[in-house]
Amino acid sequence: MLRGEKTFITFGDEADYAIVIAVTGSSAREATAFLVDRAMGWTSRPIDTMGSWHTPASLTFDDVRVPAGNVLGAVGEGFALAMRWILRGRYVIPSQAVGTAERCLEMAIAHANTRVTFGRPIGERQAIQWMIADSEVELEAARWLALRCAWAVDQGHPARHPAAVAKLYGAGMVNRVVDRTLQIFGGMGYTRELPIEGWYRAVRVLRVLEGTDEMQRMIISRDLLRGYERIGGHLA
Repeated sequence: MLRGEKTFITFGDEADYAIVIAVTGSSAREATAFLVDRAMGWTSRPIDTMGSWHTPASLTFDDVRVPAGNVLGAVGEGFALAMRWILRGRYVIPSQAVGTAERCLEMAIAHANTRVTFGRPIGERQAIQWMIADSEVELEAARWLALRCAWAVDQGHPARHPAAVAKLYGAGMVNRVVDRTLQIFGGMGYTRELPIEGWYRAVRVLRVLEGTDEMQRMIISRDLLRGYERIGGHLA
């Protein structure tokens, strides 16, 4: 029987099933994973956010009966499974950040070449050039961090460290690139006529989703301080 509430569940209001990690022992780490059909009685409530990519929800379980056959893995393995699934979620965010930043930079370059002020394209002005250059440098760095993370996963190496590095840098990078793009577009970038303002709001969650910036820094620093094995000259 499940009783409790969990907030900020991605697509929770649309889902027909939920994977629930519930404490089944004397400590929080003694948890078990369950596959729970909505028909069993749990309810959801959407949560309004500033972003537009998805609407999270709060799920409520009020004495929901779940058969033993719906246990995922073994009893007591829920925490380990949750950590594995969260890590997989971190693989995606750097690529998402790179894709969004690529489109922003394309738009910024095109606008800088066509927007004319005082008789000259704004792309000829050093302030604009530097914003474009900074965005390109950060985008390329994030791309290679994402690829290295994917390589570690593909090779079967432990991916927690490269995933944390790629996620931390990629999430911050895309926020900075979107901000510069909005600045280059000026007032038009702030309007709903262009997608930039939507990206500006949406990408902010990447610094929180699947582990905050602070959590990634904790993972990275602990790995370094504990002397984790280096693979190919890098921690993995």
